[in-house]
Amino acid sequence: MTQETLMNALADEVERGRIKTIGVSNYSADEMRQAHQILARRNIPLAVNQVRYSLLSRQIESQGILATAQELGITLLAYSPLAQGLLTGKYTTANPPQPDGARRFDPRFSAQGLAKIRPLLDQLQHLAEKYSKTPAQISLNWLLAQGNVIPIPGAKNANQARQNAGAMGWSLAPDDVNLLSDLSRPWLS
Repeated sequence: MTQETLMNALADEVERGRIKTIGVSNYSADEMRQAHQILARRNIPLAVNQVRYSLLSRQIESQGILATAQELGITLLAYSPLAQGLLTGKYTTANPPQPDGARRFDPRFSAQGLAKIRPLLDQLQHLAEKYSKTPAQISLNWLLAQGNVIPIPGAKNANQARQNAGAMGWSLAPDDVNLLSDLSRPWLS
């Protein structure tokens, strides 16, 4: 199925009232721009692009996805915003994980991987203390600070859901946003 066929089929459903908005997942900047143009001919916006985005996964910035979304007014839903738990403060070199599933193959969960991200984790902990928040809340708030980004963290229980909600209703100072951006620069590519 071509992009044109897919977007027009979705636009038909909006016009029929069966769906309210159109969203995509893991679209590149070019794919997003193309979908936006197809839908714009029918006066229907592309509302959302769901992408992996966190302090440890910033490729959408270097690939132009964030800038294109901001230019076109497309909201980004950031999945895995806590990098599978790495940004929660749960895992450290002193408390290494026993990864299972896909985490077994992710080098960030190794002793070397944790050592590489330690400066970022240390800063998250420092900011958590400064703001009376958790490292996860600091990480999620950094995403909110990027503009037009909504993190969608997973929660295994009600306490985690409450913790995630604590990322809203306040803002990191611009200097702290910039500091985290600088520390996480290695994960732009």
